[in-house]
Amino acid sequence: MKIPYNCLHSHGSVLFGARGGKIHTFSLPDGAHIATWQHPELDTHLAAGSKVDQAAEKEAEDAADPIITDAAEQPPAKRQKVTRVDALEGQNDEEKAGGKKARGKEQRKSKPIPVPDRPVVIQLTTTADGSHLVAVSAHDKAVWVFAHNGSGQLTQLSKRVMPKRPSSIKVSFDDQIIVADKFGDVYAMPLIKSSEPYTPPRKSSSSSSSIARKPFSKPAATVLTVHSKGNRAALAAQQRQLENPNNGTSDVRVEGPDFEHSLLLGHVSMLTALLLAEDGQGRRYIITSDRDEHIRVSRYIPQAHVIHGYCLGHREFVGAMTALEGRSNKSLLVSGGGDEDLLVWDWVDGKLLSKSSILTSVKEVAPQASSIAVSRLLSLEYPAESGAQTHIVAICEGISAIFTWQLFEKKTLTRPGVIQLPGKPLDITSSTTSSNAHLAVALHIPEDSDANVVPRSLHIVRLTIDDGRLAVDTILPVEDNVLEATEQDTSEKDIRTLFYTVEHLRKQPAGGAEEGDTEQ
Repeated sequence: MKIPYNCLHSHGSVLFGARGGKIHTFSLPDGAHIATWQHPELDTHLAAGSKVDQAAEKEAEDAADPIITDAAEQPPAKRQKVTRVDALEGQNDEEKAGGKKARGKEQRKSKPIPVPDRPVVIQLTTTADGSHLVAVSAHDKAVWVFAHNGSGQLTQLSKRVMPKRPSSIKVSFDDQIIVADKFGDVYAMPLIKSSEPYTPPRKSSSSSSSIARKPFSKPAATVLTVHSKGNRAALAAQQRQLENPNNGTSDVRVEGPDFEHSLLLGHVSMLTALLLAEDGQGRRYIITSDRDEHIRVSRYIPQAHVIHGYCLGHREFVGAMTALEGRSNKSLLVSGGGDEDLLVWDWVDGKLLSKSSILTSVKEVAPQASSIAVSRLLSLEYPAESGAQTHIVAICEGISAIFTWQLFEKKTLTRPGVIQLPGKPLDITSSTTSSNAHLAVALHIPEDSDANVVPRSLHIVRLTIDDGRLAVDTILPVEDNVLEATEQDTSEKDIRTLFYTVEHLRKQPAGGAEEGDTEQ
C-alpha cells in the first residue's frame, strides 16, 4: 500500500499536506493539486530500499532453485557463491563450544543491506500572514523554512537540525520559531536564518563560578605528596593551567546547534503540545503540555522562564490542546489526551470550567473501546446568520470518526456530534471564511478495510449545521491519482510504527517497558 498523508495544515484557501517525505499543496475550494516539495534524502532512501527488495527476491529465487539448494548442502569448500549480500556465518554447536572443526551442514544467513531512515514530515505550520511555511522532518530532526507566495508555491529557504526531535512547533507573533522537543525543552530561533556565521556562546574552562581565582606560580603539591586519584587529577589540571598562556582563563565553545537559538523553558517530561496565546489584556504566553498530565502557562519572551500558572486536572497524558479565538473566549483552552473527558479551562487563572465525556461519543463508533487517545483538537468558528458559532473538533488515534461539540456561553461543551470516516484519521485541519467552513482529514485506510471503500488518503469536507451540530455538506474531490502512483510503497506495520504514537504516551504499569523512552 502507499504511504498515507500524515500531517495537514491550512492557511486561507491553501491546504498543505505532508505525505511521508513530500509536502503537497492543494486548493481548498476545489481540491486541485498545486505543487510538491520533496525531502532531498527521499530518493536515496527509495534507492536503498529497492536494493534490499531486489536482494530479498534474489534470495527467494535461490532458495527455490534445486541446484543452488543442493550446493548449499555441500561442505563449505564446495558451496557456490550466489550473491554479494549472502555470507556464511553459521557454525554448528560443536564448533561454538569447543572450537573443533565444522562438521555437517552449515547455515547460510542473509547479511542485511543498511537502509537510510525514511524521511517523514511530522509538523507543519505557517506564519500569521501565510508568507512562510515551517516544517519538521523526523528522522534528521530538521526544521525547514519555506517562502510561500500565498497560492501554494513553496521555495526552500533554510534547514536547521535540532539537538532533539521536535514534538511541536509554532511561529510566534514576532516571527520567532518556537520549538518544543520530546525531551522537554522549548527553544526559540529566528524565522529567517542569518547569513552571517553563527558563533556559539563561550564559557570559562577553568570554573563555572563567578569568583575570580588568584593566579599561582606553581602547584603547592607534588606527585610525592598526593595519594588519592582525585588529588592526582587536580594536580594534573594545575600543571596544564600553568602551561596555558592564558593561565586557565581561556574560553571553551559550548556544544550545540551551529545557528542562532535560545533555550526558553523546560519540562522534566516529554512535551506533547505547544500553544502561543494572548490574554484579554494583550499579554503573551507560551502554553505547554507534557506526558505527566501537566499544562503549564509561561510568560512569553523575554520572561519565558517565569511560570504564570498551571492547569492541573488530567489523570493521564495531555496529547492535544486548542486555544479559542474571539474576545469573549480569549482565555479559554480545551485539552484532551489519555483521559475519557475533554477539559475546558480558564488558562489565565488556571481554573477548570467543565468536563465533557469523549469516551461516550467514541463508544457510538467503537462500542468495545475502554480507553482513548486524543490526537488532535481544533476550535472552529462556524459562520452562522445569528453570529459565529464556536465548535470543538477532535480525532482519536485508531477511531474512524470526527467528534464535534458546540461551546456555549456557560463554557460547557454540548450537542456532541459524530462524523464517521472510511478510515482512521492521522491528522485534521480546518479553514473558515465568511460564508463556509472546511475540514481536511488525512486518513489511513487499513489493508483489511471494506473492499468497497475507495482508498483515498486525503478528504476535504465542506461543513454545514444540522440541529446545532457540524455535519457533512459535500466531500470535495482531491486530484491525487497521479500523486498516488508516484508515492512510496510501505507496509501496514511501518505505518503503525511511524504514525500511531499517541497511545504510547500512556504510562505502563510499574516494571513495564515504555516505548520511545530512549528515542533521540
